Amino acid sequence: MKKVWIRIVGIGIFHMFLYTYLVPFVIFPRYGSHGFVFTVITAVMISIAVLGTLWIGKKRKG
Repeated sequence: MKKVWIRIVGIGIFHMFLYTYLVPFVIFPRYGSHGFVFTVITAVMISIAVLGTLWIGKKRKG
């Protein structure tokens, strides 16, 4: 259970950094709205993949 919370907090920190610094100051000025959409889709896919590993790990143990 401890590893689950570490991953969830890690995803939260990743998204906070992404949306408060990286997107507005680096990606959006350089690549515009297309870069923003690509970044959001990539971040969501990474989050789904990390949370998916939690689900797969539970399935193997149980």
